[in-house]
Amino acid sequence: MSTDAATHHRPATHRHWNAVTQTASRERLDALHLQRIRHLVGWAYENSPLHRRLYDDAGVKPADIRTWDDYHHRLPFTDKPDYVADQESSESGFGGIALPQQEWQQYFHTTGTTGRFLNEAFGHYEMHKAGSQYCYGLWDHGIRSSDSIYFCFDFGMWIGLWSYYWGARNLGLTIVSGGGASGIQRVRQILERRPTIVCGTPTYLLHLAEIARREGLDVREAGVRMLAGGGEAGFSVPGTRERLRQVWGVDQIYDAYGIGEALFIGQSCAEWGGGVHGIEDVCHSYSVDPDSGDPVASGEVGEHVITSYTHFTQPFIKYRTHDLVRIEDRPDHGCGWTWKHFPGVVLGRADFMVTIRGVNVYPTAVENLVSEVPGLSHHYELHISRVDGMDRMLVRAEASGSEGCTELAARLATHLRENVGVRLETDVVPSGTLPRYELKTKRIFDTRTAGERPAVTLGGAR
Repeated sequence: MSTDAATHHRPATHRHWNAVTQTASRERLDALHLQRIRHLVGWAYENSPLHRRLYDDAGVKPADIRTWDDYHHRLPFTDKPDYVADQESSESGFGGIALPQQEWQQYFHTTGTTGRFLNEAFGHYEMHKAGSQYCYGLWDHGIRSSDSIYFCFDFGMWIGLWSYYWGARNLGLTIVSGGGASGIQRVRQILERRPTIVCGTPTYLLHLAEIARREGLDVREAGVRMLAGGGEAGFSVPGTRERLRQVWGVDQIYDAYGIGEALFIGQSCAEWGGGVHGIEDVCHSYSVDPDSGDPVASGEVGEHVITSYTHFTQPFIKYRTHDLVRIEDRPDHGCGWTWKHFPGVVLGRADFMVTIRGVNVYPTAVENLVSEVPGLSHHYELHISRVDGMDRMLVRAEASGSEGCTELAARLATHLRENVGVRLETDVVPSGTLPRYELKTKRIFDTRTAGERPAVTLGGAR
């Protein structure tokens, strides 16, 4: 088994990776956040031309940010288009840079699911911290250096997969890589190696179980204890979680929430599987009304805004993620964590919100409802359009067996109407029709223009 000095000072019986901050009071945490944000704003102003320009345009200097009200209402938001525009005009091809190129150690880019790739530069510090971000949740689930992990992906330019690998190294896990292998080869490797953890997106892990079944194999025989991953909402969607438990025979499912710009900034604890805690050692999170930019109250739905403490090469400060979340400021799950909690993790996207006859429809809610209909597989797509001034959503799902598609479509339509409160168009296609993805599964196909997408109704919406 491999070892790492990072685990040597921490008794294996201790529950928390960093008990000092993971169990601190909300008042103490907020004071630490404000102190770190003030220092980071000063760093960015002095070293990043993009941030200096944005702050000067807003008429604000670092010394002006003294209170939370200053941060919320005086400091300007940053957004992906700011960085993309800066990288296109930069000789280096990177946006928002605050350190010279000789300090950079590795390059990545975002997945491009929202448009143009955003190039990312990582120095040694960022790469080290990227690995530490996973340790809080995995350690809480009882993972120790005697355990092993199997990675179901190829190593490419997306930082998320690399950071999972660095996290496994930080914990001293034995690592088995499935990079370059086919689906059936990965199934056989998992059955042979019997890892503690199998890591992948929820959709791909379900796909591997399908491959095994077609080949007369059963992944439950591998004795895997935990499924882990991210990149999609499925690990925190009850129906998808239950299906994963059944086909893999696991007790534990570990979810990680993140964005390419700030890596995985949320981890599930072992006590509550329907969401994640924000990793407040590495990131500050709060949520806002997407239209006004004003903070929303604890427990209300808003757009997630983050400030990362781990990115000095390329600072992300008051950065709009466009993820719709519900943040609980003072959770109590019996885990001892005092860090903010995100029940349901990402409820939808501010830029993918669909309002059907006055009803907000969240993509994650649709996923859970599809999984509840007998005869349907976990594969589905949402096709969003605007016709005659009205939003329309077509839910296209895939049959799991030979039952008639017309009957299944009618059953799905009824189930959606009874639970969402509005009729959605449905279409069911034969088993094996919809595409399979190794990384993030593309589920949303939105043909509306930016001007056609409606404003999001927030507050206590559920």
